[in-house]
Amino acid sequence: MNVDLNIISHAVLDDKIFFTKDEKKEVKSQLGGPVSFASTIFPVLSTKGRCITTVGRDFPKEYLEYFSQIKNCHFEFDYSKKTTRFLHQIYENFRFLYLLEQASNLDEHITKFPGAKGCLISPVYHEVTSKTVEWACEEHDYIGIDVQGFMRGLDTNNKIILLYNPQILAELTKNANFVKYSLNEAQHYTQKKSYIEILEGLPSQNTQVVTLGREGLLFSKNDRYYKLSAPSRIERDPTGAGDVLVSGILSKLVETDDLEISIAFGMALAAEKVQIDRLQPLASNDYMKIAETILESLERLE
Repeated sequence: MNVDLNIISHAVLDDKIFFTKDEKKEVKSQLGGPVSFASTIFPVLSTKGRCITTVGRDFPKEYLEYFSQIKNCHFEFDYSKKTTRFLHQIYENFRFLYLLEQASNLDEHITKFPGAKGCLISPVYHEVTSKTVEWACEEHDYIGIDVQGFMRGLDTNNKIILLYNPQILAELTKNANFVKYSLNEAQHYTQKKSYIEILEGLPSQNTQVVTLGREGLLFSKNDRYYKLSAPSRIERDPTGAGDVLVSGILSKLVETDDLEISIAFGMALAAEKVQIDRLQPLASNDYMKIAETILESLERLE
């Protein structure tokens, strides 16, 4: 199958506990991970995608059936002993994340597949190495990287913590067209707090995208720094919004080669995702119109 984008990451089973003022809500074995959330955008796009992953024999058959029915998206998986599984403890303004199980490395599985126009590398916990990054750079015209899985370590309770590895990250991301960080990851990488100092401290050879949650995001372009505001939405579950964002950016970038509109387009898709508390294809909408409205909020940081 010829595709426009390859999406590389582990599919994930998420156990979630939502803590609010009034109640505690638990969800077990919810489908997640970057390949899963990326799959939700393809039914509303003309772009065709291939999601490449490994899952365990414990991966529910109904999820395999879900992937088989996604329009414009082909799901390629190899079996592992286990499926990667996380526990999310979600509070109103913060969350904790624990690694419970991990599927096998993706490096050998990935190289079986042909390249495409674009490739998103979005590990959740060290399932790819520089070997995958090198393959992606050789076989694709556009590369997007979400650093989350490259920056993660574990404490003694298997809680996810951030690693300080700027030299390794700079090497892994040097040939990407854009690199996405959460604000927490970018602060940890640069050891800075202000927006301009953070963007100045990140590698300058490519576009850096730093997400700010409900506030929107920061990005760099030609050594200049900008902020875009997110549209106001009722947030039901932010899980996967970053995955939708970067997948949306890359999908529009391979189509238009326009960085600003691509970032705004990814934000429009992510704004739709946060309103949904389960994994399902995004609803049809005029996302380009929403992106154009988001671009009106463009602010240069000086």
